[in-house]
Amino acid sequence: MADIRDIGFSAAINIFGAILFLLAFAFLRLQPINDRVYFPKWYLKGSRESPSHGGTFVRKFVNLDMRSYLKFLSWMPAALKMPEDELISHAGLDSAVYLRIYLIGLKIFAPMSILAFAVLVPVNWTNDTLQLSTLQHSDIDKLSISNIPIGSKRLAFAKMRLRFLASEKRRPDQFTVLVRNVPPDPDESISELVEHFFLVNHPDHYLTHQAVYNANKLAKLVKEKNKLQNWLDYYQLKFERNTSKRPTTKTGFLGCFGSTVDAIDYYTSEIERVENESLANLEGIEKAAPFLKPLIEIIPKTIGVAIPMKATFFITYIMVDGWAGVAGEILRLKPLVLFHLKNSFLVKTEKDREAAMDPGSIGFDSNEPQIQLYFLLGLVYAVVTPFLLPFILIFFGFAYLVYRHQLLLLGLLSTKGAGQSTPVLLVLPVVTFYFHKYCKNRYEPTFVKCPLQEAMKKDTLERARDPGFDLKGYLMMNAYIHPVFKSDDDDEKFSIADEPEPEVSRGNKAAIQAETPLSLVKYNGSESPFFT
Repeated sequence: MADIRDIGFSAAINIFGAILFLLAFAFLRLQPINDRVYFPKWYLKGSRESPSHGGTFVRKFVNLDMRSYLKFLSWMPAALKMPEDELISHAGLDSAVYLRIYLIGLKIFAPMSILAFAVLVPVNWTNDTLQLSTLQHSDIDKLSISNIPIGSKRLAFAKMRLRFLASEKRRPDQFTVLVRNVPPDPDESISELVEHFFLVNHPDHYLTHQAVYNANKLAKLVKEKNKLQNWLDYYQLKFERNTSKRPTTKTGFLGCFGSTVDAIDYYTSEIERVENESLANLEGIEKAAPFLKPLIEIIPKTIGVAIPMKATFFITYIMVDGWAGVAGEILRLKPLVLFHLKNSFLVKTEKDREAAMDPGSIGFDSNEPQIQLYFLLGLVYAVVTPFLLPFILIFFGFAYLVYRHQLLLLGLLSTKGAGQSTPVLLVLPVVTFYFHKYCKNRYEPTFVKCPLQEAMKKDTLERARDPGFDLKGYLMMNAYIHPVFKSDDDDEKFSIADEPEPEVSRGNKAAIQAETPLSLVKYNGSESPFFT
């Protein structure tokens, strides 16, 4: 298994290879004989002439100007200086967008690398889980999440949260449980069904319940009614000031279009219409939001160990493909050899020479999947093995410099094969959604729910501070009533009227209901409210 020394040795080889490619490119691009290979775009546009047309025989093949060799790295600032507008006009909009992908990679992984090395690497390195285990590991694995023990207590933020929860004031949600999708019963209302179920199955823990309805549609109607009432009050006040003329308005958009009608009569009828809709909405209040079950139920423990252990392979892959490979791209070794072979055996005229210096193009269909692979590796290993992030960061910076130079001096971005993999990618949003649901259900309760031990401590303190606390009275103070039901005088018409209890044929239910109070609400047989 590779360790830090092996990674360092591999890095030295690939860095040496990349530097060698860059030096070879810097030397070959200055030679007149290779001018058409490294500046084909300028020749095709007619903005550059061959330097072999004049001078001595040697100067036609070799650059004897020593001062030009002192500026062999001048191509780097030249590639970065061109503004984006000129780049678009010179290489096309696709090329500018393609280069922005590399910039996005830099903007994403630069802060991630800083954060990972400031927080995750010290936490991972200072544990000794792998050292105490029988697993074969290397020093790099000690920088990964596999070195964190199961149930690690080094979670300062979790302790801070528990202290915060212990110091919080009393809230209704600390004493309630949410019950969803209560099935309808032909013999009982849902309120009666809930009370009967908990009194029979949880008599020592059940105290009371309260229905929670989705009244958002009703709230919109109330808001509309208040707006109409405000206009009605305005026109009535206007009419009281001048009784000789009744105010008028138009029924169209913003009161500027449509037929002209009496304003007071119009808004009175509109208010009646909204009130009728509101009362009808009260009959059909419904809350049904079942959550999809996560596609993945269990992730094998072996995957959590195997992923960090593969980091050394991907680090080596990034150095070979992302460092030395990108450096080899700028050298253009294959076009260089083909041009000189064609120039030696096939070129007879100047037109043949132009055909031989094919500038080529950067294949979007082959390069873009490579970029997505590096994005995937960076996002996966950012938390698992943060040591991999600097290698990806170097790739994005180096690739941006190289491909910006290539697009400026060589050819356009080829998109002939782009989009062929799109049907395969359609399944990724679905898989991503289910993975998000799995992570949410698996990890969110840790940050939302209070541990039982801490809850018991808080209950003990509450009983010591207030031994005569009336919990049932506290919970019955309309803690979970929708805001629309807590209306002013203008909204009294929208309150829910009580309904008499239906008869129940079963004697045991009648006995239980006689001993417990019920919060009666209007009920529709198709409703499935939430209860707390």
